[in-house]
Amino acid sequence: MKTARHLLASLCDTHAFRPLEQHRCTRRFLELLPPRFQQAIAFVTVKNRQLMVALSHPGYKMELNYNQDVLKSLLSTLIDTCPECRFMEADRIVIFPSKFHTGSNSSKEDEETVPHYSELATGTFRIPETDEPLRECFLKIRHDILRNRGEAG
Repeated sequence: MKTARHLLASLCDTHAFRPLEQHRCTRRFLELLPPRFQQAIAFVTVKNRQLMVALSHPGYKMELNYNQDVLKSLLSTLIDTCPECRFMEADRIVIFPSKFHTGSNSSKEDEETVPHYSELATGTFRIPETDEPLRECFLKIRHDILRNRGEAG
């Protein structure tokens, strides 16, 4: 009887799941990089024995060009320690700015925008006297309107 680990390993070795292994290797390579390089790189791929490094911003191009030896040494370290990442072996490193970067690597949270406008409603409307839950809803709406106008605290 095969264990779950053996079943998953045999599934990962199939041709259909090969991109998952490649993605895992590229993620390992990115994790080996210093934090400032991790922020600079949008994605990495290998084509024709060339390591293609896409940048998240064109301003990082000069810095990574000067530090290609760091990228090469980390790539060789990864290939030596992980034999399944042998496909990443590259003769050349090509660094280019990506125009398709979505900014998912940025850790900034979107700032919540609050519309700044003056409340036009006055809060003068007829409140039904018969239905108590409905009356409470109308009173809450009136209170919110007056608070937005700055008339109630």
